[in-house]
Amino acid sequence: MTADETTHDDNLTPDSGPLPSTGSGEFSAAEASFISEMGSLMERWGLPQATGRLFGYLLLRNKPVDLDTMTRELGQAKSGLSVAARQLEAWTLVRRTTRPGSRRIDYEAVGDLQHLLLVNNAHMRKFTETLTSGVPVARGEARDRLASLAELFNGYVEQTEALVADWEARRTAAS
Repeated sequence: MTADETTHDDNLTPDSGPLPSTGSGEFSAAEASFISEMGSLMERWGLPQATGRLFGYLLLRNKPVDLDTMTRELGQAKSGLSVAARQLEAWTLVRRTTRPGSRRIDYEAVGDLQHLLLVNNAHMRKFTETLTSGVPVARGEARDRLASLAELFNGYVEQTEALVADWEARRTAAS
C-alpha cells in the first residue's frame, strides 16, 4: 500500500486512516485544526484546553478508545487525559464503556445533536434559575437587569427544546 492509500475500519476516520499523535505532528492539518479549535472553544466554557482537545479527538473517532491509545495518539500524559475524560463524562459529552472480559475503560463521544443541545440546555436552565433567584434580592437597575437576563435565557431554553422536538419529529417522519 502506498503512503497515499488508506485502509478502512471502524477505528479510522473516514478519509485519513488512523488518527496519529499530535506529539509527532502526524494529524492532517484539518484534524489538528479541529482538535485545537475544540480545545479553545471549551476553554472559553471554563474547561481546560486539554479537555476540549480530547473531546475534539473523540468526535473524530468511529469507535470507543482507551486511555493508552489516547496517550499515544495525542502525546499527552495519561493522568491528564483521565481527568479530561472524567470532566467530559460529567458534562455527559462522552460515555465510558468496557470490553467484555476486560477491566479496560474505553471512551466515546456522545455525538447526537439533540443530546448535546439538551446538555447545554440543562446548564442554561440552571443559569436561568440562578439569575431568577437573584431578582428578589436585587434593587433598582440590577433587579431589572437580572429579570431581563433571566427572561432572555428562559426563552433560549424554551426555543432550544422546541427546536430539538421539531428536529426529532422530522427525523422520525423521514425514517
